[in-house]
Amino acid sequence: MLEDFENLDDFTDNEFSTTATVTPLSSTSPLAGGTELTGIFDENYQDMFGSLSEHGHTAEGRKFCFQVQTGQIDDLRHGDRLTINSKNYQVASIQPKHDGKLSNIILKQDFS
Repeated sequence: MLEDFENLDDFTDNEFSTTATVTPLSSTSPLAGGTELTGIFDENYQDMFGSLSEHGHTAEGRKFCFQVQTGQIDDLRHGDRLTINSKNYQVASIQPKHDGKLSNIILKQDFS
């Protein structure tokens, strides 16, 4: 289990990981512009009603998630921007996982 590992770098800093560059929303943020986070980026396709909905209606979209060590994001706030793989995202939600050592940062694509 995850709690058996003391070094979480094995999960967030490996061949599956990527780097995100943070741009804080507020100029008073303790995070400096250009701060880098390392974690696992996931871009899931979601189909809310299933492609074979009995009424022929569906809602589709993508869920962008960046999983990081919680200790890296103490000062990250909703609205802060992350650049991942040359695309810009805004922090929509921060969700601790399991024992709180890892967190999912739920993102929305930023087209501004």
